[in-house]
Amino acid sequence: PHEYIYMDEAGFNLTKRRRRGRNVIGHRAIVGVPGQRGGNVTLCAAISNHGVVHHHANLGPYNTHQLLIFLNYMRDALLGQQDEHPIYVVVWDNVSFHRALQ
Repeated sequence: PHEYIYMDEAGFNLTKRRRRGRNVIGHRAIVGVPGQRGGNVTLCAAISNHGVVHHHANLGPYNTHQLLIFLNYMRDALLGQQDEHPIYVVVWDNVSFHRALQ
């Protein structure tokens, strides 16, 4: 039997916030904004029919090195100490660092 694992990554910017505020009628809503920009976080997750197999958040973008580390942890989570396991089929999008030569 085959077990399908869907893998994807998504980026988030930590500076996202509401643009509008509320205050008492006649007074302007003032929001203090920190002087530093927020960082970017990339979340990579592998999900099967049985739930989340593995997930990892990374400060900054994902590249080939981080992807290989993620795949190693996912392999360990799937195979573990089992002698028998199903045939895993990993489905992911066609991002350029998935095809890197490194």
